[in-house]
Amino acid sequence: MMGLDALTPSIILFIFALLTVPTLRIIRRHKKTYRPLRIVWILAVFFLVTVAVVRIWINYYASVREDPFSQAFLINKNDPSLSSSLLIDSVSTYMAVVYLTAGLISVLYSVLALREDDRLSERYLALMLMVLGSIIAATFSGDLLTLFIFWEASAAGSCLLITYRKSPESIEACFKYLVMIIMASGFIVYGLSVIYGLTGSLNFWAVREALMQLPDKRLLIMAFAFVACGYAIETAIVPFHMWLPDAYTAASPSASAFLSAIVDQASYYVLMRVLIYILTPPLILNWPLALAVFSALTMTIGNLFALAQTNVKRMISYVCIADIGYNLIAITSVTPLGVMGNLFFFFVGGMTTALAFMAVGVLNALGLKKLNDFSGVGRKFPLTSLSLVIAVCSFSGIPPFAGFMSKYMVFTAAIEGGMSWLAVIGVLNSLLQTGYLLRLVHYMYARPMRRRFDETMKESRTLLIPIFVLVFLIVLIGIYPSIVLSMIYPAAQQLDLLLP
Repeated sequence: MMGLDALTPSIILFIFALLTVPTLRIIRRHKKTYRPLRIVWILAVFFLVTVAVVRIWINYYASVREDPFSQAFLINKNDPSLSSSLLIDSVSTYMAVVYLTAGLISVLYSVLALREDDRLSERYLALMLMVLGSIIAATFSGDLLTLFIFWEASAAGSCLLITYRKSPESIEACFKYLVMIIMASGFIVYGLSVIYGLTGSLNFWAVREALMQLPDKRLLIMAFAFVACGYAIETAIVPFHMWLPDAYTAASPSASAFLSAIVDQASYYVLMRVLIYILTPPLILNWPLALAVFSALTMTIGNLFALAQTNVKRMISYVCIADIGYNLIAITSVTPLGVMGNLFFFFVGGMTTALAFMAVGVLNALGLKKLNDFSGVGRKFPLTSLSLVIAVCSFSGIPPFAGFMSKYMVFTAAIEGGMSWLAVIGVLNSLLQTGYLLRLVHYMYARPMRRRFDETMKESRTLLIPIFVLVFLIVLIGIYPSIVLSMIYPAAQQLDLLLP
């Protein structure tokens, strides 16, 4: 397999991102066909990227049959330059599928949500494609420097997506996010410089092998503390979480859905890749206990702050922080089941947060923002309300929705990893999360409407299309989790090759 194959999906997205602005401006001249042609353009982009990802998938698993060890790191000896900086394995191929699925649905929602007279809509869609391309490239990165470059590119694009509305709140939120990622970048770059000085390489596999032979690991601990701190800031782990609620609340609903489904899940992946696949304990560093403490703090703080919110969109933003804690539980276990639970949670968590932001976005557009505003909306806007209820059930881990299996796997992995106390904290936090989310459902269905709605105020039928695609996936995966687990199972085998 050629190393260039790993860059093909990102190259397609970058090229189409550059062509999106001029192409859609030409299409804009034909007002009657502007919206359908804009949808066709986006579908064409994702069709080509899907073909590229499927090709990577097929070629990778064909190679695995010939060389089982390539499940860990697939390196092409005939293409050493790209093979050093790029990586194709069972985890990265699965994550590419996750990004494509969530990206297609959230970008389609954005296309339908953007007003046709919005002159900046072309740039907005181009930015989404650029961020998605950077995320996929970061996922297929094989060394820490390539990962850092593409990850920072996606962070820069995320800043611009947050400020799309140009409101004072979005500009302030973007500024906070920008300050935090600049700080994070400083930590990461310093840590990478020390790692390079210790090992002479930044390639995942070379760094791992060199660190295992390192007699004195004190400087190594400091270096990876800086790297982990940097990525913890960008992942919004407590106490570095301050930027996320402001950013997601101030951003447009389509941007919040896109960022929570794509960028959030990618940040967890980065942390998992560095900690599990490079610093595999107990071979190199025994970090799980420290991360478990941060996991417990992140879950608890996220849920407690969500409980105190009256703005529904901000409440969902804090749910995203709580989800970070659940993801850290699976990373902490360092077991094949933990890897499977983590990857499953990436998919389910991304879809559920995107669904919640999309549904809330439809209601926000009708002037409903506070918890009291949602009183009685279940009767007035039944379809949007139903989709939000399904998101609530998935967040809460209520069967038969996909969130149940994701939390079950995460908590079981913690018990298997010898951290039953963390699983207990996770279950208690899940109960707390269920309580305040059901309070939202109570307002929607059990309380009388506090305001009168004009007869012309109706839920957008076009926006319900991507929303109910997510609803269908959450229900389907909840009933048949094997659809996704069959794609994740090779990643568990991959970890077995790395553990002693």
